Amino acid sequence: MQPRLPKLPIFAFCFFAPICGYAQNLPAVLGAVLETGSGMLESDNYGTGILRITPFVGLWINGLGFARIGVSTGSQKQIDDSTGSSSETKRLDFSAQIGFSAIGPERPYIAASYVRNKAYSPSNDAVWNEWGLGIGHRFSLSPFAAIVIEAEHRWIPRHYDRLQNLDISGSRLQMNFGLVVYPY
Repeated sequence: MQPRLPKLPIFAFCFFAPICGYAQNLPAVLGAVLETGSGMLESDNYGTGILRITPFVGLWINGLGFARIGVSTGSQKQIDDSTGSSSETKRLDFSAQIGFSAIGPERPYIAASYVRNKAYSPSNDAVWNEWGLGIGHRFSLSPFAAIVIEAEHRWIPRHYDRLQNLDISGSRLQMNFGLVVYPY
């Protein structure tokens, strides 16, 4: 015969765990950032525009810093006017970012980022990295949500793009606008 667990402690845990989690301000966050930039955008294009929307999960400890990881996907279809043929390129970008606030909660922070970009097409694939360093600020909307604004300089090291048969390198000034939600 198996021992029976008392129902009252299980009920109490289920009832009070969400309340206690909020009171402790658990650092788990969900969110997304809209990445815009001026400089080298996709491939060898220079200009100003929207790069991607990156959903993320992470940890945010108010007054100390944060760490977050994100994944962004996309596709682009190109049609050759002279031959009428089309080709589709799919993108998969993994990003990681860490930040540190040396002067306390609700103050600006310093952030470092890394993005691993991959572009796939039926003919060839291209893979490259981006590194970034910048500053940001989190503006609280409520105990459950905040707006994030970040400015950073991104470096794209030299890499060979097999899709366009080009050696590519460059940099850009990037602005990120996002929303962070505390699920607890």
